[in-house]
Formats: sequence, structure tokens, C-alpha cells
Amino acid sequence: MALSAKKPTQRADQAAKKLMAELSGTGKKKRLNAEVDETLYGQIKMRAAQDGRSISDITRDLWSEYLSK
Repeated sequence: MALSAKKPTQRADQAAKKLMAELSGTGKKKRLNAEVDETLYGQIKMRAAQDGRSISDITRDLWSEYLSK
């Protein structure tokens, strides 16, 4: 990692802007894995089926909601 004279907040702001630019409208996807309790997974799967949605679709919506705060 190169040293920089920039203030840490400037680097963080630049990193956030770069990340948002990369994420907005690229169409590329990345896989996200998370370990959850077997009981919770069953509940998620059942609710997704009842709603006629995929777990991936629900997960994307939840992350979008979380990040918009």
C-alpha cells in the first residue's frame, strides 16, 4: 500500500465513491455466501416460496435497504 498525504476521511470518501461507481449499473454479479442456522434457512426458504420469490432476490432487496440507511 502506498503512503498518502491525504486525510483518512478523504481516502474513505474516495473509496466509497469508487465503490458506488463500480456497483451502479455494471450488470456484473458477485456471489455472496453467509452461514446461517439450519432452522433459519428453512424459514427463509419457506417464506420465499410462499412469496414466489428467490432467496437471492430477497437478499438483494435486504442489502439494498440496509445500504440506503
